[in-house]
Amino acid sequence: MKNPSLVSRVFKLRFGLKLCLITIAGVVAAGEFLFFLTSKDLSGSYSQSVYAIYALKIKIFPLIFASFYSLAILGVVAGAIAVISMFFSHKIAGPLFRLERSMEAIGKGDLTVGTFFRQKDQLVPLAEEINAMVRSLNHTARSCSDALSDIKRSEDRLYELLKAEPPPEKEIAQTLIKIKTGIEGLKRASSTIKVKEG
Repeated sequence: MKNPSLVSRVFKLRFGLKLCLITIAGVVAAGEFLFFLTSKDLSGSYSQSVYAIYALKIKIFPLIFASFYSLAILGVVAGAIAVISMFFSHKIAGPLFRLERSMEAIGKGDLTVGTFFRQKDQLVPLAEEINAMVRSLNHTARSCSDALSDIKRSEDRLYELLKAEPPPEKEIAQTLIKIKTGIEGLKRASSTIKVKEG
């Protein structure tokens, strides 16, 4: 059976596609804006054309340099945000990945598994609660297993006694008492478990 991840592949692909589409839309909008600024008609006299080019230069150069500095600052800020997001997402995604593995093992019946996070990881209290739950389940399962072993031994002894000629009634009665005690122990151990009917 394939292991499902916490973030599905379809979500990652959609997110990447949306990011690319937004970037392309931004580039197209910036190109349209620049085209609008530079689309003046240069027809007319030479001096009017020179003036139009000069006016365009005065409008465009500050915009280009401002855009360059703005893009540089935006790039630095985006890089810093990316590094910080990766750091904090690792603090959350790492524990979630380990938690997913632990829960999968517990779901398969492995009650020896422990969930351990690094000291500064997020969700450390959740790991402690899960470990306490596993210890409690382990204690209940061990108590049930011990009670079943006692019942099985008493049952085997009862079969031996019934085969004897004549069957020893006193020992049979004692063995039945042991079976009853084992059943009561099993009921006590399983009384803490609540199950949904149906």
